Amino acid sequence: MKILHIIPSLEIGGAQKLLTDLIPLQSQENEIGVLVLKKEATNFEKLIKESKIQFISLNVENFYSLSNIFKIKANLKEWDIIHVHLFPTLYWVALASIGLKKKLVYTEHSTHNKRRDKSFFRPIERFIYSRYNSILCISNQTKENLIKWLRPKSTEKFHVIENGIDLNKFSPNSEAKNNEIIMVSRFAEMKDQETLIKAMKYVNSEVYLSLVGDGPNRKNCERIAKEEGVNERVKFLGAQSDIPTLLSKAYIGVQSSKWEGFGLTAIEYMASGLPIVCSNVPGLSQIVGDAGLKFEVGDSEKLAEQINRLISDVELYNKLKERGLKVAKKYSINSMNKKYLDIYTQL
Repeated sequence: MKILHIIPSLEIGGAQKLLTDLIPLQSQENEIGVLVLKKEATNFEKLIKESKIQFISLNVENFYSLSNIFKIKANLKEWDIIHVHLFPTLYWVALASIGLKKKLVYTEHSTHNKRRDKSFFRPIERFIYSRYNSILCISNQTKENLIKWLRPKSTEKFHVIENGIDLNKFSPNSEAKNNEIIMVSRFAEMKDQETLIKAMKYVNSEVYLSLVGDGPNRKNCERIAKEEGVNERVKFLGAQSDIPTLLSKAYIGVQSSKWEGFGLTAIEYMASGLPIVCSNVPGLSQIVGDAGLKFEVGDSEKLAEQINRLISDVELYNKLKERGLKVAKKYSINSMNKKYLDIYTQL
């Protein structure tokens, strides 16, 4: 098969990370291409280019320009399967495919977005999603929320395929010291690093926080760290390529999210032997289950309390660590890839 993945860019993010891990597997028996609206100087883009997969950048100046429809349309003809990720490519490919007999697949990566706060978007989105032959949701909660929003006549083309990771890249480190918390996430609205930074006021003073990632909300988070008086205990590491090594040195993984479709990073934490403290939101909390401790979104004091529990209670720490390792084994990227290929083949 000839499969083209389309995504706005390969900036640092969960969907981009997933695509970077998935494509080398798919390319073993298929011809794979990646089309982005805009180039980004990231390790994800570097990995894609080095894998000798066809890489197409439209070099657009504006993600939201209607002219993107025609630029995308010119690149669709030679491919059998068009697999789309994220907004606004969700819209542009749906419109660009009109008049072309192409099989379209879309992966829904989130349980919520701002468009769903405005009812006038519903009829627009019902039309857009109707253009896709298969809609793959990364969790049951993601599927349920999308169906509730769209109210489709039929749900036959909605499928759940949970995310996976390359389990061979992650392993627990028994010598990790109990003074480092880590959160790996893009600095964006849905990733609530602010609450974690504020929690550091109440966390054991010998413990420091490493924040891995970059994005539009980083400067705001740096400001908050100074205002809260914890800036000397909070390290902003920026975008990093060797996440497994960073996780192997940490003691606790935190995922503070306002909403989350799945929580791929949580699986990486667990595969690295890190007990998790996460926000109690759909998608994320179901994946973590009893392998981690929860707090409500925005509750910095409860977050700090849960972190302190893990630092002081070795028995609880080891119990959650073992549970997490068992959970992580269920989420192999090889299994995920097989399910994706099965969908392509059926189409």
